[in-house]
Amino acid sequence: KIYDFCERLHNHLARATGYYWNDDFQEKTSKEDVRKFIAEELQRLFEEESLAFDFDQGVVRRRGRKHTNDVTTRAQVVLGDPRLASARRHYDKAMSFFRNPTNPDFENAVKESVCAVEAAGKSLFPNAKASTLGDLAKWLLSTKEVSVPKALAQTVTAIYAYRSGGDGIGHGGSSGGIATAEVTEYVLAVCASQIIYFVDISAEQDDHIAF
Repeated sequence: KIYDFCERLHNHLARATGYYWNDDFQEKTSKEDVRKFIAEELQRLFEEESLAFDFDQGVVRRRGRKHTNDVTTRAQVVLGDPRLASARRHYDKAMSFFRNPTNPDFENAVKESVCAVEAAGKSLFPNAKASTLGDLAKWLLSTKEVSVPKALAQTVTAIYAYRSGGDGIGHGGSSGGIATAEVTEYVLAVCASQIIYFVDISAEQDDHIAF
């Protein structure tokens, strides 16, 4: 409730400050400057209290490690490609589940981030004719269209296996391990890196087009 109040304070309660002179309002501090001041003070308080959240652009967000923030930001830039609209929707949902300040949903964050990888792979590699990320991983191991080291293709298989077998993630009653905050952050970072990698290697397919 306190986090919700912080967001409402910034987004709805902030007003320009000033005074009235001859019935005319003389603005002293603009609404945007007031919001900026509130945001800076809230962030300072979050840091002083060593909270695991940041106040960013009017929203309370789960902090995460610097590496995770860096790689997820790069992935979201890459996901701006129109071909990856579906993957972007999944990844945005994953980040929203992870960053929820009052009720983070780690299981759905994992599921949606792996779905983002699957959607990106199916869009970028249509010749794979893959219906699942597991199918795509098998195609990556056997295809000549792109060059993917076997060990890296196996990481795709592994992340898909966790999505399918993790406790409460893909199927009820699974026993593949609980999606803790630490595990979820790792999966988000790995999935972001895999999406970026898929975009990079998909360009190799152009070299196999016969003219």
